[in-house]
Amino acid sequence: MFLIKWCFFLFSLGVVVYFGWKKPSVLISFLAGSVALDISITWFPPLGAVGSQINSLARLCTVGIIAAALWVLGRQPEKRRQLKTVLRHPLSIALLIYIGLGALSLVYTIDRLITLGEVFRLLTLFALYLGICLLAEPESLLLPLKVVHWLGVALIPLTVYEGLTRHFIWRGYLAEGEIARVNATFVDPNIFARYLVLGIVASLILQYLCRKPGERLVYFASLAGLLAALAITLSRSGVVTLAAVLILMCLLIRRKRMLQPIGVLAVIGIVILALRPTVWQRLLTIRNGLGALDEQRAYLFRASWAMFRDHPLLGVGLGGFQKSFTTNYLSYKTAIPYVQGVTLSHTTILTIAAELGIVGLLALAWVWVSVLRTLKRVGKGKFNSFAKDLSMVELNPGYVVGVGYFLWITAVFISSQSEARFFEDPMIWISMGTMVYMLAGKVGGETRREFNDTAG
Repeated sequence: MFLIKWCFFLFSLGVVVYFGWKKPSVLISFLAGSVALDISITWFPPLGAVGSQINSLARLCTVGIIAAALWVLGRQPEKRRQLKTVLRHPLSIALLIYIGLGALSLVYTIDRLITLGEVFRLLTLFALYLGICLLAEPESLLLPLKVVHWLGVALIPLTVYEGLTRHFIWRGYLAEGEIARVNATFVDPNIFARYLVLGIVASLILQYLCRKPGERLVYFASLAGLLAALAITLSRSGVVTLAAVLILMCLLIRRKRMLQPIGVLAVIGIVILALRPTVWQRLLTIRNGLGALDEQRAYLFRASWAMFRDHPLLGVGLGGFQKSFTTNYLSYKTAIPYVQGVTLSHTTILTIAAELGIVGLLALAWVWVSVLRTLKRVGKGKFNSFAKDLSMVELNPGYVVGVGYFLWITAVFISSQSEARFFEDPMIWISMGTMVYMLAGKVGGETRREFNDTAG
């Protein structure tokens, strides 16, 4: 087994190096797919402290994208000019301000080592974002959407198998008890549900843009399977996230071509609820109040609010929630056996409020404003060379693709209110990087001057 793990690691490394040299834009889609394989951390051999940065497929692809971007920057002067344009983009500035606030918290944080680690992680992810902006190509803009969609479809049989047999291929303890929370290849059922929502969004975008009726029918049919897999996860946050995202999609793409499949998806959802009462019963716990969700979220909420109340302006320091909780706010922890070890916040907004205070929340709001402005500017773009490979659709195809990536960011954000992992999720950096590339790159013949005009 040890030898097999080394062979798999060396093969994965070779694939990343080869495509990073020959076709680096493909690595973006590799990363979108590898996010679904948390289990890959068990496929790699022990790599030591340094190797921990590449001890899963997602981390290996992240490092590969950053390395490939550095390579093209050294060889292509036009990429260096493009980098300057990207760094001037409002979204890049907003992200740097958020990271800067985290770095500033080193002055007062409760644990400088943890904060330093969090700052390093954010800088690495920002480097990933820059790499995506530099490596993306017009012909590969749809590829991450396709990868996430088809990988989600590929996981449906495994989901059904685990749900029926309670035999999990990973983290089998999740099958214990009255309710089995299927996680497939993910570390957590809610993260799996999040990925399925991303797959549903991708399916809707792709079926809207596809040219042939047969292809559209295939995407349409896959929606039922993805929704059924989502129901099997029994993820309340996943269902809420999907509902919110579909409402937003109806508002952003108000076309019959999009509204019809969403309507059918709603009907399929009602049928699933009727056939599987367990899903409906679990969803009903949402309306009963925070305490009904589970006690750990209740006391984590109270602790977060206490930290924010005591440090309203700057918080306790980036990444300092757990240390601050166990050091100064442990009295908020409810003494119930099944939650004894839970000391990490599960809610992104509360975490940011506790760790970076009002200033951090304002920085997060600025990031969101910048994302919305980027989507609006993408909608104004021409994208002629991109459009000629697609069918004649009612909306600017570049805008439709932009909506897809925007809804990916939205889905991760909504889901992160119950399972954290917002800025830590590579999918939002893929989405933001692709949206900014659609402005800063040369998609559709847009020139640098046109981009500067839209960037204001």
